[in-house]
Amino acid sequence: MSQNPYQSQPNTPGRMPPQGGGAYASNKVKGPALGMLISTIIGVLLALLGLALNILGLGLMAAADQPAPAEFASLMGQGIFGIAQGLIGLIGGGVIIFGCLKMMKLQSYGFAFTTAILAMIPCISPCCLLGIPFGIWGLVVLNDPHVKSSFR
Repeated sequence: MSQNPYQSQPNTPGRMPPQGGGAYASNKVKGPALGMLISTIIGVLLALLGLALNILGLGLMAAADQPAPAEFASLMGQGIFGIAQGLIGLIGGGVIIFGCLKMMKLQSYGFAFTTAILAMIPCISPCCLLGIPFGIWGLVVLNDPHVKSSFR
Protein backbone atom coordinates (compact mmCIF):
# COMPACT_ATOMS: atom_id res chain seq x y z
CA MET A 1 0.00 0.00 0.00
CA SER A 2 1.47 3.39 -1.00
CA GLN A 3 1.59 6.44 1.19
CA ASN A 4 -0.34 9.60 0.48
CA PRO A 5 1.94 11.73 -1.76
CA TYR A 6 0.45 14.93 -0.35
CA GLN A 7 1.12 14.06 3.27
CA SER A 8 4.10 15.93 4.70
CA GLN A 9 6.97 13.78 5.81
CA PRO A 10 8.41 14.61 9.25
CA ASN A 11 12.07 14.05 8.33
CA THR A 12 12.25 15.48 4.83
CA PRO A 13 15.29 17.65 4.18
CA GLY A 14 14.66 21.37 4.36
CA ARG A 15 11.75 21.04 6.77
CA MET A 16 12.21 22.14 10.32
CA PRO A 17 10.75 19.60 12.74
CA PRO A 18 8.73 20.94 15.65
CA GLN A 19 10.85 21.76 18.65
CA GLY A 20 8.96 20.55 21.66
CA GLY A 21 5.48 20.68 20.08
CA GLY A 22 3.57 23.52 21.76
CA ALA A 23 6.74 25.40 22.72
CA TYR A 24 7.69 25.77 19.04
CA ALA A 25 4.24 27.12 18.16
CA SER A 26 4.11 29.35 21.23
CA ASN A 27 7.45 30.93 20.31
CA LYS A 28 6.33 31.44 16.71
CA VAL A 29 3.03 33.18 17.54
CA LYS A 30 4.41 35.30 20.37
CA GLY A 31 5.95 37.98 18.11
CA PRO A 32 2.98 38.75 15.86
CA ALA A 33 0.48 38.38 18.70
CA LEU A 34 2.39 40.84 20.90
CA GLY A 35 2.81 43.22 17.97
CA MET A 36 -0.90 43.16 17.20
CA LEU A 37 -1.70 43.47 20.92
CA ILE A 38 0.54 46.51 21.48
CA SER A 39 -0.58 48.28 18.30
CA THR A 40 -4.22 47.61 19.20
CA ILE A 41 -3.77 48.96 22.72
CA ILE A 42 -2.24 52.12 21.25
CA GLY A 43 -5.17 52.34 18.84
CA VAL A 44 -7.74 51.82 21.59
CA LEU A 45 -6.16 54.59 23.66
CA LEU A 46 -6.27 56.90 20.64
CA ALA A 47 -9.91 55.90 19.98
CA LEU A 48 -10.79 56.71 23.59
CA LEU A 49 -9.10 60.11 23.26
CA GLY A 50 -10.93 60.83 20.00
CA LEU A 51 -14.23 59.70 21.48
CA ALA A 52 -13.78 61.94 24.51
CA LEU A 53 -12.81 64.92 22.35
CA ASN A 54 -15.80 64.43 20.04
CA ILE A 55 -18.21 64.17 22.97
CA LEU A 56 -16.61 67.24 24.56
CA GLY A 57 -16.82 69.09 21.24
CA LEU A 58 -20.51 68.35 20.85
CA GLY A 59 -21.12 69.48 24.43
CA LEU A 60 -19.20 72.72 23.91
CA MET A 61 -20.99 73.34 20.64
CA ALA A 62 -24.36 72.93 22.34
CA ALA A 63 -23.34 75.33 25.11
CA ALA A 64 -21.92 77.98 22.77
CA ASP A 65 -23.76 80.47 20.65
CA GLN A 66 -25.70 78.78 17.90
CA PRO A 67 -23.91 78.98 14.51
CA ALA A 68 -25.75 79.20 11.21
CA PRO A 69 -28.00 76.18 10.57
CA ALA A 70 -25.84 74.81 7.73
CA GLU A 71 -22.68 75.12 9.79
CA PHE A 72 -24.42 73.64 12.82
CA ALA A 73 -25.57 70.58 10.82
CA SER A 74 -22.07 70.09 9.42
CA LEU A 75 -20.42 70.31 12.84
CA MET A 76 -23.03 68.02 14.37
CA GLY A 77 -22.50 65.45 11.60
CA GLN A 78 -18.73 65.54 12.09
CA GLY A 79 -19.11 65.04 15.84
CA ILE A 80 -21.54 62.15 15.46
CA PHE A 81 -19.32 60.53 12.81
CA GLY A 82 -16.32 60.91 15.12
CA ILE A 83 -18.21 59.28 17.99
CA ALA A 84 -19.30 56.38 15.75
CA GLN A 85 -15.73 55.95 14.49
CA GLY A 86 -14.43 55.89 18.07
CA LEU A 87 -17.00 53.27 19.10
CA ILE A 88 -16.12 51.07 16.12
CA GLY A 89 -12.44 51.40 17.05
CA LEU A 90 -13.17 50.38 20.64
CA ILE A 91 -15.27 47.37 19.66
CA GLY A 92 -12.78 46.26 16.99
CA GLY A 93 -9.91 46.78 19.41
CA GLY A 94 -11.60 44.69 22.07
CA VAL A 95 -12.14 41.82 19.64
CA ILE A 96 -8.53 42.00 18.42
CA ILE A 97 -7.14 42.11 21.96
CA PHE A 98 -9.22 39.08 22.92
CA GLY A 99 -8.04 37.24 19.79
CA CYS A 100 -4.39 38.08 20.47
CA LEU A 101 -4.70 36.62 23.97
CA LYS A 102 -6.28 33.48 22.51
CA MET A 103 -3.49 33.28 19.93
CA MET A 104 -0.78 33.47 22.59
CA LYS A 105 -2.49 30.64 24.50
CA LEU A 106 -2.74 28.57 21.28
CA GLN A 107 -6.52 28.44 21.57
CA SER A 108 -9.14 28.76 18.83
CA TYR A 109 -7.19 28.69 15.56
CA GLY A 110 -10.08 30.12 13.56
CA PHE A 111 -10.49 33.08 15.90
CA ALA A 112 -6.73 33.73 15.89
CA PHE A 113 -6.75 33.68 12.08
CA THR A 114 -9.73 36.05 12.01
CA THR A 115 -7.95 38.34 14.47
CA ALA A 116 -4.94 38.61 12.17
CA ILE A 117 -7.25 39.57 9.30
CA LEU A 118 -9.18 42.10 11.43
CA ALA A 119 -5.91 43.73 12.50
CA MET A 120 -5.27 44.62 8.85
CA ILE A 121 -8.67 46.23 8.11
CA PRO A 122 -8.37 50.02 8.49
CA CYS A 123 -12.00 50.68 9.48
CA ILE A 124 -12.03 47.99 12.18
CA SER A 125 -8.50 47.97 13.51
CA PRO A 126 -7.95 51.02 15.69
CA CYS A 127 -4.32 51.39 14.59
CA CYS A 128 -4.31 50.21 10.99
CA LEU A 129 -0.81 51.29 9.95
CA LEU A 130 0.77 49.15 12.65
CA GLY A 131 -1.84 46.42 12.32
CA ILE A 132 -1.11 45.63 8.68
CA PRO A 133 2.47 44.30 9.04
CA PHE A 134 1.69 42.47 12.30
CA GLY A 135 -1.47 40.99 10.77
CA ILE A 136 0.46 39.74 7.75
CA TRP A 137 3.15 38.30 10.02
CA GLY A 138 0.43 36.61 12.07
CA LEU A 139 -1.14 35.04 8.97
CA VAL A 140 2.20 33.72 7.80
CA VAL A 141 2.94 32.19 11.21
CA LEU A 142 -0.57 30.75 11.56
CA ASN A 143 -0.21 29.00 8.20
CA ASP A 144 2.82 27.05 9.47
CA PRO A 145 1.59 23.44 9.73
CA HIS A 146 3.39 22.87 13.03
CA VAL A 147 1.79 25.97 14.54
CA LYS A 148 -1.63 25.08 13.14
CA SER A 149 -1.51 21.57 14.62
CA SER A 150 -0.59 22.95 18.07
CA PHE A 151 -3.84 24.89 18.49
CA ARG A 152 -6.55 23.41 20.69
